[in-house]
Amino acid sequence: MRANQLLQAIGPELRAQIMAYLQTEQRPAYKAVIESLAPQRRLRPAFILEKSRPKQAEWLLEQLNTKANEEVTAQIFQIWLLKGNEKMLITFLDAAEIKHNGKGEVEDLPEEIADDKAEAAVTALLAAYPAKEVALYLHMFQEQRPEGWPSIIFRLKLRNNLN
Repeated sequence: MRANQLLQAIGPELRAQIMAYLQTEQRPAYKAVIESLAPQRRLRPAFILEKSRPKQAEWLLEQLNTKANEEVTAQIFQIWLLKGNEKMLITFLDAAEIKHNGKGEVEDLPEEIADDKAEAAVTALLAAYPAKEVALYLHMFQEQRPEGWPSIIFRLKLRNNLN
């Protein structure tokens, strides 16, 4: 699933949560996204940033829904996951027994994740976090390798909570 498809699949509540996080907690990154996307529509970034926060988010989501901005959408998901959901990452990595720096950052991803470790990791996530957030994280985690991990792909299909 591409990033702009994921954006649609996560639903309005999670989209709003991600936008609110960017607008309040990651303001420099949020402004940088606006500054990179506004000129594509022949707009000045200030024109967008002068709007109310809900209108800014609405405009930004319209831009992120396009295939052309798929990479920007993926970056926003990564910011939200890595900076705003560190505990979710740690929960998954610990349950899957993947070594990390204590903040959810991994230097060397494993070539394989055993089925039992993948099952434990997905179960731990679903026990602690909303299903759509878990599904988004797992989809983004799969993007870290060209073919992903079969043990995770199977569990995503089995428990697909985005649709």
